[in-house]
Amino acid sequence: MAKFRREKAGRYILVYRGGCADIGAFIDKAMDPDRRLTAGRGAPGIFEFDGETFVIRQYLHGGWLRGITKGTFLGEKRASNELDITVYLDENRFPVVKGFGYISRKGIVANDLFFISVFATDAWDLLEYFRRSGRRERLRMAKMLAAYFFRLGDLGIYHPDLHLRNVLVDPAGGIFFLDFDKAYRKKMEPDDYEKMFWRLDRYVLKYSELFGDPVNDRERLIFLRTFERLSGYKFISRMQANRDKKERSARLGWLIDRFLYARRKN
Repeated sequence: MAKFRREKAGRYILVYRGGCADIGAFIDKAMDPDRRLTAGRGAPGIFEFDGETFVIRQYLHGGWLRGITKGTFLGEKRASNELDITVYLDENRFPVVKGFGYISRKGIVANDLFFISVFATDAWDLLEYFRRSGRRERLRMAKMLAAYFFRLGDLGIYHPDLHLRNVLVDPAGGIFFLDFDKAYRKKMEPDDYEKMFWRLDRYVLKYSELFGDPVNDRERLIFLRTFERLSGYKFISRMQANRDKKERSARLGWLIDRFLYARRKN
């Protein structure tokens, strides 16, 4: 199991694995606002250090809580948990972005937290892949994604917020996962998989509203059939029965989000 180092530089703490010759210089690069992208909610930034490129992403609260607490946390658990899971998956040969560590910026009471991973070049997110690819490639990808979902559950990882932009496709057509914020270890049950599938489907529906239809019903069906074959669980009939209700609920949630965020901007 990987061991993490913990170093302090002023009000910053860097928890990381591997080597870092100059902690202070690394933190300065990571936290330089001119080197980080800030557009959008929790948008990541990119910076270079010692010949390597890194991605930094700030943790933010979701929903109404973010309007009160912004990006501050009482401890480091959210970041340390994601680092633990990312490294665990990497050690078990699950295709995951290489987690480097996290930064905790100490305040008077609470901390700002930032996750750092090694930047993966020449990769598309899965949404873009589905938009650009032909029928055969899309079906192949749906099967591959189902197989990795099964493998993720077999490793005992539940991810409540996986979506198409959490998965990247490399030039060879392989995939790897990123952003395991809020994921945790548990013994997976059929209900857990179904919740993950509905969350994924919610994002597919949302992207359909914004960009057209990135994943069609045939590809959804191939995904579920592949997962059923691998797991032995029967999901298709009960998910089809609940689909209309879930879609109405998802659309209502988006309307509430838009209303709340519009109120915050005014």
